[in-house]
Amino acid sequence: MPFDWRAVTDKMNGVVMQTFGEEVRVLYMPVSGATPYEVDGVFDEAFLELAVVDGVQVATVQPRLGIQVSQFEAEPVQDDQLQIKRTGLIYVVREARLDGWGGGGLMLNLIGGDGG
Repeated sequence: MPFDWRAVTDKMNGVVMQTFGEEVRVLYMPVSGATPYEVDGVFDEAFLELAVVDGVQVATVQPRLGIQVSQFEAEPVQDDQLQIKRTGLIYVVREARLDGWGGGGLMLNLIGGDGG
């Protein structure tokens, strides 16, 4: 019987979410209009991304949520929204970057919230 690497990586992603994730779960609000639900996530308010544009290195700082894909009812997509309940701030998903092994990151833009 072949070894199920996807099951192993999903279990590892779950341990990462429980260890490093937000103490209070994240409220996920699909753009499709489906009922919002809670997920675990590792929030990084100042994720540093490096890119090369026209031969020049460019650094940007942006919010990002590390995720375990199996916690989502449907694959995350651009324009979904989420609330970091610890802060009350609401973000829109700018880009979903899934790693193909059950994890990934949601690149975010701040859109509002009560801030507390």
